Amino acid sequence: MKILLTILFCFTSSFCQVTNQASGVLNPNIGLGAGLYANAGTDNMELDGFFEIQFKNGLYGDVWFSNVDRDPETSIEFNSSLGWMKAIAPDLILGGGISNNTKLKDERLNEIFLGGNISLITGMAFFGLNNSPANFIGIIDLNFGPLKKIPIDLSMMAVRENSGSDLFFIMNKTTKKGITVGYTFSRERFESEETRTFTKQGHKKSWTVPIQEDGFFNKVYFGFVF
Repeated sequence: MKILLTILFCFTSSFCQVTNQASGVLNPNIGLGAGLYANAGTDNMELDGFFEIQFKNGLYGDVWFSNVDRDPETSIEFNSSLGWMKAIAPDLILGGGISNNTKLKDERLNEIFLGGNISLITGMAFFGLNNSPANFIGIIDLNFGPLKKIPIDLSMMAVRENSGSDLFFIMNKTTKKGITVGYTFSRERFESEETRTFTKQGHKKSWTVPIQEDGFFNKVYFGFVF
């Protein structure tokens, strides 16, 4: 699960794609929506997009695609979800549902998710149907106090998985015409390789092993929301 953008993704991303999905679950608007984003960052340039539909009874569905780029080491990723949300009080929204994440040339991940929004704080938990470890997302809206009236949306998002955590700082602005411009600064895990060498009886042998590292990333995105 990754923030799209990552959303927000794109609520990210991703979030990931983690961000877009979370945004869809906890947004009480009713109707149809779609968007397309171009992301340019530290590692590459890619396209993300989504389509969503929401009903008056709280039922909603959305479809996301991401990682559309020219990098041969990445694959296009699709995420779809079907869920239900309910505004319990003016500052309290609860939601839940099922999501499906598919990467080309990779296995499919099915998850049940539960989430809630209380005032400035949003939290979500994802539980894999194939016994995969649970994942958690937390988002804090930073537009309060002296930042409440600035014309830019500010938020921080943390993603916690079994292998570690990622942290995102997100700035974005969406105009009345649906044009979205944003910037994401993040500390994320990424997979790398390490070469190991040993010598035995005068013979040297080397091989590479996958390792996990942490790094800082910048991403600027531009998109349209319909």
